[in-house]
Amino acid sequence: MHSGGNLPGRRANCERYPAVTAVHTPPRAAAESAVPPPAGPAWRRIQSAPFWPGPAAGILMLAVGLVRATGPVLSWDEVTTADVARRTGAQIWALIQNVDAVFGPYYFFMHFWTSMVGDSVLELRLPSIIMMAAAVGVTAELGRRLFSPLTGFVAGLMLCLLPNISRYAAEARPYAFACFLSVLALLLLHRALEQPGVLRWTGYGLAVLGLGLSHIVALATLGAHAAVLAVHLRANRTWKVAAVWATAVAGALLLLAPLALLGIRQQHQQISWIAPLTWETIRAAPADIAGTVETGWLIVGLALAATGRPARRHAEIALLAAAPLIVVALVSVLATPLWVARYLLFVLAPVTLLAAVATVGRPGLRRPRRAVRVVAVLVVLAFAALPGLTAVRGDYVKNGSDYRGAASIIESGQRPGDGIVYMANSRAQRAGIDYYLRGDAGRPRDLTLERPAAQVASLTAQEYPDAVPRVTGASRVWLFVYGKHDDPTWARLDLRPLLHKGYQRAWLWHLSRATLALYVQRGPP
Repeated sequence: MHSGGNLPGRRANCERYPAVTAVHTPPRAAAESAVPPPAGPAWRRIQSAPFWPGPAAGILMLAVGLVRATGPVLSWDEVTTADVARRTGAQIWALIQNVDAVFGPYYFFMHFWTSMVGDSVLELRLPSIIMMAAAVGVTAELGRRLFSPLTGFVAGLMLCLLPNISRYAAEARPYAFACFLSVLALLLLHRALEQPGVLRWTGYGLAVLGLGLSHIVALATLGAHAAVLAVHLRANRTWKVAAVWATAVAGALLLLAPLALLGIRQQHQQISWIAPLTWETIRAAPADIAGTVETGWLIVGLALAATGRPARRHAEIALLAAAPLIVVALVSVLATPLWVARYLLFVLAPVTLLAAVATVGRPGLRRPRRAVRVVAVLVVLAFAALPGLTAVRGDYVKNGSDYRGAASIIESGQRPGDGIVYMANSRAQRAGIDYYLRGDAGRPRDLTLERPAAQVASLTAQEYPDAVPRVTGASRVWLFVYGKHDDPTWARLDLRPLLHKGYQRAWLWHLSRATLALYVQRGPP
């Protein structure tokens, strides 16, 4: 499984030649031969250090993830996270009986996290930033163990340069957790196959359990694990390992079964928006998953260059990259659509490992040529990634309206007695404004709200069936709707006659994917 370093494979190679005759060495010569050779250049000493790639790559990703982490406005899914995290444990439990069951473990985690740390934008996103940094670090460690320290570090650097790794590092959703637990499970599987033991297989089973709790689609990696196990069995001819692996996986899946069954019951609400899988979607997958066309195809091209090598480890990593995609594609075609780029971020770790193998080159490559090769590839990748890395840190890159801008306008222009109305059955509009005005005691009153979403165990609040009496009499009404419109009352046809006849539109603001208007009550004729 391994080459280089202090791995078990070294001793196995030495034991192939038992017939070598021992040669007597004079004491003085023996003493001199025991002295280690003079140290080489500093970079060679660093490269030979056993554990540096993982921590170095992880710390770098942590720094990258923190760059403008609070710049983008919260996405519509992130404001849902913020809303649910503020609920009680009982309210979260009631919610996941109706919707978002597969995100339930993440919601409980964020509830306890925000109760201890806070719920600012950085505090909401910090767990994902840490998890993505850990994912990059573990990927580098896996590369070090399977190939070389340099290969692991290059894989970590490549992950740091991929735009979507940065984007979803700073996303208050569980995708970074899935990336970390996915690559951790791969590392623990390899360790358990190398030296089986109860603790190692237990650790692997717990990683699989955590992976399913983070995102149920990420369990598609189990197809890759089965393929790696098959390669291992073909080489070692021991079926006991297969039985132990099956036991560990079965135990994790058994614990995950209630969550999975609840998610299946909710799929008409949870994933009905996912479009069917098409050839165009598959062709666009490298760009959609990596973040840009250039970085996606560059990484895929390098990975394909590495898969042509005959070594078993290369084939295993290729399986780890391809098998989950095949599993999700088959489920999407034969059962229900699941193909969403952000759901598949976890395949970037094995793909970049293969790309790093191709970049570092064969073991016999001269060091100067290897250094030039590595630097050249990383420079090209960085140049290709720079526009994407800048774009994912833009203020309005994420899905959803500019809740922050709208809240700022309302806060600066509000008056006592103001009311606010949202487009009908809005989940994110109300949650977004509520989040960004959460500390404002004088914010406008929600005129059409009958029961908050937390009280009805839903993501959408319950509004009064007849909103007209609730709005009539308010001196000023703010109206916040999705999209840009010259007349935002299209989103509240029930209130349109009242707002047109009884009120005068005083201001209209076009924001990113949103329109905010202020209506002032007309005086007596």
